[in-house]
Amino acid sequence: MKKFVTLLATVSAAVFLAACSEQEEKPMTMPTTSSSSSETPQTSTVTQVAVGQEAPDFTLQSMDGKTVKLSDYKGKKAYLKFWASWCGPCKKSMPELVELAGKTDRDFEILTVVAPGLQGEKSAEEFPKWFQEQGYKDVPVLFDTSGEIFQAYQIRSIPTEILIDSQGKIGKIQFGAISNADAEAAFKEMK
Repeated sequence: MKKFVTLLATVSAAVFLAACSEQEEKPMTMPTTSSSSSETPQTSTVTQVAVGQEAPDFTLQSMDGKTVKLSDYKGKKAYLKFWASWCGPCKKSMPELVELAGKTDRDFEILTVVAPGLQGEKSAEEFPKWFQEQGYKDVPVLFDTSGEIFQAYQIRSIPTEILIDSQGKIGKIQFGAISNADAEAAFKEMK
């Protein structure tokens, strides 16, 4: 009987781990920039992205060709979603985000960021067609073609959502998808 219980526990653990690995998020690592040997290496200070810290500003092109600057949203709350088209949990969470984006009574802006051509993401030319085929509406997509914004926000896995208060400070960092109810509750507690 003891051998049976041990065998059952081992098989259960193996099945659980196999199931989890199928749903596991792929870590996204972005390429680091390197300087040529003729340049003097510069020491840079990397600020830890954390709740209560100023959200790193950025200027990116939207999927429809507009220039979007995060600091233009100062005075408003912002929901940033870092994701990829190949990420299962990201795609699974998009219908809920589309629902949230369609609400007219929300007091925050929604922006999503992808890195076309990097880490297996579709190119900037392919992505809009794929996005439209998915039926994702009302969700702005920004292109981080260099991966610098993923690096600035220290994104290590996707999806990752960053909720920013109206003063430009990070109010919540969510590794993995956040539900609409949790996002709305978090925003209600922010200035």
